[in-house]
Amino acid sequence: MDELLSKVKVALRTTVDDVDLDNEINDLIIAARTDLNILGLVEATWADKTENKSLVQMAIILYVKSHWGYDNPDADRQLSLYNDLKDELSVHSRFDSEVEIDEI
Repeated sequence: MDELLSKVKVALRTTVDDVDLDNEINDLIIAARTDLNILGLVEATWADKTENKSLVQMAIILYVKSHWGYDNPDADRQLSLYNDLKDELSVHSRFDSEVEIDEI
């Protein structure tokens, strides 16, 4: 199982092996990566460094948690935290002169 998918499932408090559920979670992970990629955060070389990778993964987890479930009372707070972290990451990524394609 993909390491990020596994981390997201733990954050969602689900460890059930269900292909349909995993596909839905993966779709949200892809959506988060796409949203982060708009700012150049997912594919930038700096995102692969250990300390930055953890922050990018946390942003993806917050995105997925904010979009998971229909009756999520914490969705607004998680989305706000995601947007705050995304803003912080975008500022830090601007100072990196090396920008190469490299996926998390």
